[in-house]
Amino acid sequence: MDYICTWICTDAVGEESIYPQTGEKSSGQKHQNIYWRCILLFFATSKRFNKTQKHVLFSNTKSMPLLNGRWVAESLAELDVEIIFTDFNYKTPKGYFNLFQNQFFEFSILEYIVNNNKHLEDQYLILDSDCIFTQSVQPLFRAAAPKGFISLEDDCTTDLVIHGLSRKDMKMLYEELLGRNIDDIPGYHLGEFFMASVKNIGVIYADFKLLWPKMLTRFENKQPKFNEEAQTLSFIYYKNNFESSKSKTFLKRIWTNPVFYRNVENTDVNVAIWHLPAEKTYGLASLYQELIVNKEHFGLKIPHNIYMAKLKQLLGVPFLNLRGYTKYYMLSYYRALSKRTKNFFNN
Repeated sequence: MDYICTWICTDAVGEESIYPQTGEKSSGQKHQNIYWRCILLFFATSKRFNKTQKHVLFSNTKSMPLLNGRWVAESLAELDVEIIFTDFNYKTPKGYFNLFQNQFFEFSILEYIVNNNKHLEDQYLILDSDCIFTQSVQPLFRAAAPKGFISLEDDCTTDLVIHGLSRKDMKMLYEELLGRNIDDIPGYHLGEFFMASVKNIGVIYADFKLLWPKMLTRFENKQPKFNEEAQTLSFIYYKNNFESSKSKTFLKRIWTNPVFYRNVENTDVNVAIWHLPAEKTYGLASLYQELIVNKEHFGLKIPHNIYMAKLKQLLGVPFLNLRGYTKYYMLSYYRALSKRTKNFFNN
């Protein structure tokens, strides 16, 4: 069996961390509803193309909101999505890292799979919820099957610091953890994309269990450590000689906002999965309104050419029209000004 999964891990009051793309307090319902909308859109766009795979949502909460007059749980049931509740067992201590502290929930997901699925050849594709599908991912499952693994790397430079570490920093940390020198500078694997068989998930999770207490000790000792799941997985992949795929058609992290950073290319329309982290409150919100709210059956019955035209129009891929540019600039500067005003009065 092949599985297509995403997840939500809500922060409790007093355990908040920073999620720059929402601009909201992470324990608040307004912040969480942004992710619930993404989740419904994720499964609705996947179901258009992926008929034979099982769809699963992993969640640490059983509290699901009412959105646009309908309970999220009812919508997920209609989309035939299995909901699996599992505790968040690997919370970082206060002060560990201020961004995205729920990313280590992915290892609670892996723990659940190891403990509950004994079919070693089953494959799991686990993605962030702000991804949408433009075509079937059956070729991705076929490509992963021979080795039971596929990963994708960020083509960042070796000096670029991402979440507290550059690739050069990661090399030094790898050497400390492995107790030996390494010749090459390791790659940084995308955290939003995880693809492995149950057999290899067992290997990855076993290594994580050994690594987790070391990271907590390094935090206590104020030593360099892995701050998020992508850095952690990159190390485990390196340790086990799990190599990344060179394919550019499986997934791309597409930055769309011209105010900050835009890496959109004409060839992006050929990519099966679009990861759109900057679009949660922009294009994805508009696409949610178009497909989930305005269309019957989550827009599953609209023709493919109309579906793709809507994606291109609302998400600005590969081209952004004048209206799109205006929206980005107005909203981005309005939010920046609102944040500055709020900080001024709070201080």
